[in-house]
Amino acid sequence: SESTPTPSSGINAEYGVHTFNRHLLLQFQVTNTLNDQQLENVTVEVEGENYTVLGYVPCPLLVFNAPGTCYTLLQLPDDPADVASTFTCNLKFLVKDCDPSTGEADPVGYEDEYVLEDLDIGLNVLIQRVFKTNFVASWEEMGDENQADETYSLTTVKSIAGAVEQLVNFFGMQPCERTERVAEDKTAHTLLLAGQHKDGVECLIKTRIVFDGVVNMKISARSQNADLNDLLVSSI
Repeated sequence: SESTPTPSSGINAEYGVHTFNRHLLLQFQVTNTLNDQQLENVTVEVEGENYTVLGYVPCPLLVFNAPGTCYTLLQLPDDPADVASTFTCNLKFLVKDCDPSTGEADPVGYEDEYVLEDLDIGLNVLIQRVFKTNFVASWEEMGDENQADETYSLTTVKSIAGAVEQLVNFFGMQPCERTERVAEDKTAHTLLLAGQHKDGVECLIKTRIVFDGVVNMKISARSQNADLNDLLVSSI
């Protein structure tokens, strides 16, 4: 989960993402940190390109320092290339002033809202980690006829270790054969990743990374789905 604090509002929010075949479920855990207010009907309204909001499940009541949960259901885009998106998030609720000593709330409240930090959804929501005890054997079994390749230069990344960390997080796949570990003095490294697409297709990524003042890398993806291979290598 990710934390999205809004200290000026007295509200803290953390979110998690659950992936289904055609839907994303955003789960927001919200905490009211003000002891003189009670929040009701708490909802996080979101808006992102290529996504349709199907519904909200509000948190009915947030008393002081007691976390509550609300949900937002999204329809996944038809085109997997459209999955990556940045969402604006607006927290809406009914505020009732209350007595901090007794917790008794006023009978009448007022509507209020706060803007949360943007929420970034990436390709990794489509892929689950898969453990491979012998990556090389699985890679060879896929065959080079089921491979796509692309090369990149990462000007904002200053080390191989930094590139490896970003790639692992970006793809959401399982590092294999301890290739997520990089010695500080290395100028070349190969990262091996394994995963399974939500449609059940197994996918593998081999990335050769070289550092000579700039991080350069070649990403190769193998699976039984050519479109998935192209998506993986072109999504950076």
